[in-house]
Amino acid sequence: MPRSSKLSYANDASLAPSWLVEQVYAPKQERTIELVRRSVDLLLERKERVSLSSIVLISKEVDAEGRGISESAILGNDQARAYYEQHRSWKSSRKRLISSTEISLPSVFGSIKPDRDEQRARKRYLRMGKEALVERLLTVERLYAQDRERWLIQQDEMLTWRLRAEAAEARLAQEA
Repeated sequence: MPRSSKLSYANDASLAPSWLVEQVYAPKQERTIELVRRSVDLLLERKERVSLSSIVLISKEVDAEGRGISESAILGNDQARAYYEQHRSWKSSRKRLISSTEISLPSVFGSIKPDRDEQRARKRYLRMGKEALVERLLTVERLYAQDRERWLIQQDEMLTWRLRAEAAEARLAQEA
């Protein structure tokens, strides 16, 4: 009787037999760590950007076999990933990401259709972080207040013109 699912030792090495870890996984992990270190050091020595793609390219030069390593091998190996993240040129900044979404928010609100798929919108909002939702809500409230103020001004102007028209009609009726 065939198995319905196979164990994936590659995803969880703790499930693998010890001989497999010693003979296959450990040497591959060490090779990855060594190639990442040598590649990053060479990039730093050359004063070039340290990125996943540059490490992948340089690793082919550094590797005696000429095979190099892949991005997934770097990201899947905790020590190699830590070494890469320690020396990478790009530094993440959540605040920069949030500020860029704040800039694009007002244009998004103008394109909301009344017959949009609300379930899809709900899912999108549930995926957003708390800070992004707060920024979005504050922007919506500010835009709503501006629209309300604009509406009140228009209504006031309409009432003024209506009163003028009625007064003009009354004068015309008296003259006739």
